[in-house]
Amino acid sequence: MDEEYRRFWIDCADSVVREWLLAEAFELGAGGAEEREVEELFRACIYVTPDRVEAIRSALQGIAPESTRIHAAEVPPDIDWSEAWKDGLEALVVSSRLVVRPPFVEIALEQGQREIVIEPGQAFGTGAHASTHLCLEWMDALIGEAVDGARFDGMLDVGTGSGVLALAAIALGASRAVGFDLDPVAIAAAELAARENGLEHRASFVCGGIEDLVDAEAAYPLVVANLLKREMIPIASPIVRCLAPGGILVLAGLLEEDVEEVLERFAQSGCIEVGRRVRTDTVGVWVGLCLKTLGEGTTAG
Repeated sequence: MDEEYRRFWIDCADSVVREWLLAEAFELGAGGAEEREVEELFRACIYVTPDRVEAIRSALQGIAPESTRIHAAEVPPDIDWSEAWKDGLEALVVSSRLVVRPPFVEIALEQGQREIVIEPGQAFGTGAHASTHLCLEWMDALIGEAVDGARFDGMLDVGTGSGVLALAAIALGASRAVGFDLDPVAIAAAELAARENGLEHRASFVCGGIEDLVDAEAAYPLVVANLLKREMIPIASPIVRCLAPGGILVLAGLLEEDVEEVLERFAQSGCIEVGRRVRTDTVGVWVGLCLKTLGEGTTAG
């Protein structure tokens, strides 16, 4: 990599400035980046081809606030990138019932604890992101602690990505799960993960939009949508139409500032909030919402 790229670091006072400068760098032609937090400093290392590195550095210097420091370009150290990307990836212990881990991380399971093994790759969603973690926590609470185990016999994973949520639902006790995504790469990854976890007979994945599920008149007692606000709001009504009577809807992928608009939109489709969970990272406060249709009991916790 040292022959193909140069790199330079930027040090920012807050994460918003860092994300903005990273977006600008990619728009200008940066080839890659990594992010770190060191002693309340938000750092990013930007990788650029030698012929573009000074131009991109100069452009960022021209728009960065005075509190941001942009370092000189340098040759990257000789690193085995085929292994280095694994650093920092750990097993996610959701509860005494569930663990999600990459295949190269081993963990001793507790008695009765199930695991889902997900290969990090092109498809989004290994459980590590705060929004995915919130979904897993809600599913663990709803399915794992349900008095009537059959209450959540079916689950729909909206925008399935790697399939981790659909597979986790089965591990927690759902008898079947269906996931769909617009990305064929995601569907291939999810199907492979189902086979490698021995769950291919209970999980199915569809490449297409939610209209395919609505048209099939499928109804699910549990629907989980881990999407950004701009992806979620346009399909709010068909998401709700996929819910069985008395069903539960879990929404994540939302920052705290997104919540009011999302709740207003789903209220128009007949759903109210009955619970929320939050997780904070360097981007902000992520919120996982639990909704039910109007008129149903508010038993979610």
